Amino acid sequence: MSRSIRRGAVAATLALALAPLAAACSSGTDAATSQLKPDSAHTQLGTIKVQNLSLVTGDGDSGLVSLGGAIINEGDKPETLKSVTLAGAAVPGAMKDKDGATSITIPAGGAVYLTGEKGGPSVSFSGAPDATAGKYIDVTFGFSSVGETKLGVAVHPPEGYYESLKPAAPQTATPAPSTPAPPTSAPATSAPASPPASGAASGAPEGGETPGAPASGAPTGTATAPASNTSSRPPASSNAPANG
Repeated sequence: MSRSIRRGAVAATLALALAPLAAACSSGTDAATSQLKPDSAHTQLGTIKVQNLSLVTGDGDSGLVSLGGAIINEGDKPETLKSVTLAGAAVPGAMKDKDGATSITIPAGGAVYLTGEKGGPSVSFSGAPDATAGKYIDVTFGFSSVGETKLGVAVHPPEGYYESLKPAAPQTATPAPSTPAPPTSAPATSAPASPPASGAASGAPEGGETPGAPASGAPTGTATAPASNTSSRPPASSNAPANG
């Protein structure tokens, strides 16, 4: 076969292969490009781009999963990620911003990266036993302004590139030792009466006077009984005349 014939055959083959793509482009759709599957999930919602998403499991059947990826804000106002839910998880994702807040703020014209870095922003899930490596699980993002978006995200084991995203077991607070209740207080006992002051106990009146003695200048209070008459007759008068 001559060289010109071989060139003609190759050109015809390329033309047939590119025909569907050309038709899709001319129709103004992305039917062909939509078939390209990136290595990680990504989407855009208004001015917010969510890229390079991945889920990473914890040890064994712990049911722990963490989320990795980037959230980019192309707008001129800050955006807040208010909630993240994982299909099949018992509770919504636990979010933590770098300042400790329970929501994540994406600054205007900036980005937030979920890399598993200590002290950095993070999103983790618990109670997700169905999140096993190799699966795709739906993750729903809720933003303060642009609304919600949902997409399937691949689950990876905590190995190699994904090791830094391995979720840590939540720390359980050690309960403080219980303080025994104080014993019930016994009824208060009457305190013994204070001993009377000196002199009062002995009954002596103030001023050092002898008990039972009348006060100075006061009547004794004991009347002198008159002498009793030995006869009912009056005594004989000394002036009586003598008998004649």
